[in-house]
Amino acid sequence: MKKIIGLVFVGACFSILISSCKKEARTQWDTEMLVPIATTNLSIKNLVKDSSLVTNPDNSLTLSLSKTLYSFSLADQIVNIPDTSIGQKFTLDSLFLGNIVIQYNLSLGMLAQSMLLNTNPFISALGTTLVNSNGTMQTIPPLNGFSADISQFNGSQFFQTATVSQGQLRLYVNNYFPIAIENVVFEARNVSNGALIVMDTIQSLAAGDSVIHVIDLAGKTMESQMNLKLVNFNTPGSNGPVLIDTADYIKIYVQIVNLHASDAIAVFPAQDIVNTTQEVTQIIGDRKLTYVDAREGQLHVFMTSSIQQPLKLTYILQGAFDKSGHPLTAVTSIPAAPAGQTVTIDHLYDIAGYAINLTGKDGTKFNTYTQTVIAHTDSTGQLAHITLADSLHIQYTIQNIAPNYIKGYIGVDTISQADTADFDFLNIFKSGTLDLEEVNMNISIENGIGVDGEVRINSLTAESANNGSKTLTGTVIGQPLVINRATDFPLTPSINNFAVNGTNSNIKELLGILPNKLKYDVQVKTNLAGNTQQYRDFAYLESALKLNLNAEIPLALIANHLVLKDTFGFDLSNTNLNVAGISDGVINLIANNKYPIEAVLTMMMYDENWIPVDTLVIDTHVEAADLNNSCRAEAFKKTKIPLYVTEERMDNVKRAKHAVITADFSTASNNAMCNGQHLKIYSDYNLDITFTARFNYKVQTHF
Repeated sequence: MKKIIGLVFVGACFSILISSCKKEARTQWDTEMLVPIATTNLSIKNLVKDSSLVTNPDNSLTLSLSKTLYSFSLADQIVNIPDTSIGQKFTLDSLFLGNIVIQYNLSLGMLAQSMLLNTNPFISALGTTLVNSNGTMQTIPPLNGFSADISQFNGSQFFQTATVSQGQLRLYVNNYFPIAIENVVFEARNVSNGALIVMDTIQSLAAGDSVIHVIDLAGKTMESQMNLKLVNFNTPGSNGPVLIDTADYIKIYVQIVNLHASDAIAVFPAQDIVNTTQEVTQIIGDRKLTYVDAREGQLHVFMTSSIQQPLKLTYILQGAFDKSGHPLTAVTSIPAAPAGQTVTIDHLYDIAGYAINLTGKDGTKFNTYTQTVIAHTDSTGQLAHITLADSLHIQYTIQNIAPNYIKGYIGVDTISQADTADFDFLNIFKSGTLDLEEVNMNISIENGIGVDGEVRINSLTAESANNGSKTLTGTVIGQPLVINRATDFPLTPSINNFAVNGTNSNIKELLGILPNKLKYDVQVKTNLAGNTQQYRDFAYLESALKLNLNAEIPLALIANHLVLKDTFGFDLSNTNLNVAGISDGVINLIANNKYPIEAVLTMMMYDENWIPVDTLVIDTHVEAADLNNSCRAEAFKKTKIPLYVTEERMDNVKRAKHAVITADFSTASNNAMCNGQHLKIYSDYNLDITFTARFNYKVQTHF
């Protein structure tokens, strides 16, 4: 306890003799002044600053220890979830050019008009007959070798040019003529260079019948302008008169479908150029996790594109939801690439707080992410040049996952930890040793993790800065201590206690050296019997396996140079005296001791910067309090020790601002009945120390 008592005058008396004769003289003399300077109290209750000191019903004191010696979290320290990636490169052959539909009706009247222009007199005459006989019954003669241009196809709204890597032309022909047609040859050629794109032959098609032909377009280079031509047309004619109706027609219906290109200048339609769902399974030792709740983590999106189309990319981690139930979806836009160049997107999405299912598409797997990637392009209506060399590369990485919670089979682990922990439990005693009457300790293993296991304390050694070291012996050392798993919803740790006392160990001797460090070697094993819980292991971030030390130490002891220290104010300038006028004097140390333990005191004074200025008290003996027949002190024992301070040393006292007093206690009973016994320390025991002084003070007067 630190306490400064302001200096007050108890008395100052002096006599002045004045001569009857008038004269002038200067006189000075010393006067003694008795003043209190400072006080301190060495009480266990004052020195222990926390709640570890317990007052028992009989007012004796007990030190209570509760310390976690070792702790680890399985979710935070053991389960390291590796980064996982999904990446794929997509080229133009994955891009759809759109379906193209061409419909053309070749009427009997149009066919007759083409015949009129034919140089063959027979065909020209047949054309005249068909035109003039409209609405009448006529017999149509056989016709062979007729050809005619049908139309010119303009596909500029679809593409300018395209080299097809995949696609088909589907040719539908419906014959609504009153006669059969035979050996009908159609062809399509590029207008610019006359290159043949398609040629197909219909061997025979009866009146009112239809036919479908599918033609492979792979390897063809198509232009937006193509000529469609009837290269050959035969008919066996009619078998007798038929009604001539020049509105009758042959319907030619062309579909270009599933069209993909290795090189194209085209208007690409809106489409998903990527739509894939994939599973990615991680190897995490023998752990088989079904669920993880991410405390930390990022989704890293990296894309490069040389495609001259703007894209929207959507990533969905299936079975991943935040606390509001929203799925883990990342949408990223990537602009159209300039011709001959690429654009890059590199972005991190925070996925902290997402709960992720790791059982795959069908719910039967482990450590498995299910990821869907969709790359979509909307049509700009503008021509874009894309080649097979153009590509879209997508890389999604789930990284730096740190779990709040995991579930599944956590696996078999052996975790060894050797370390040194601070042990400040007995730091009120600065040195010396203790002979304790009793120590009741238990090693408590608190398991907040959903796994079974065992803990083995290979060694536990106490280390003292002053008294060396001592290793714990007893039944808990080197033995497997079985631990049970925690239960969930709500999280309820299991607690297993193992007694350590003076009967089954040397714990009293270990604590008696006043250790300030505990050196331990601990081994933890989990799931020794394997996956007995069928993937129901679990661990929260905040749940841990803790090795706790709990102890009740009654302060019934034999002290051997047991040292207590206290710091207090010691400052003459806080008085009303003219400190500069003090010359010398006696400082009295008055000790009132209720401890049944004698003490040796030392006190060092310090200036305002805590630089030592003098040692005022050196190895000063204070008597122990007297004991009654119950070995209890009932009254203080007073010791008064005068300390003369010379004028030279008084300057040091004047500079002092602080003081540290050290009390070295050793048990020495003055009651024969109590000799050799462990003496209890009670709540009213303390050592009060007061400093008073009788100073010589120089007074100057004028006559």
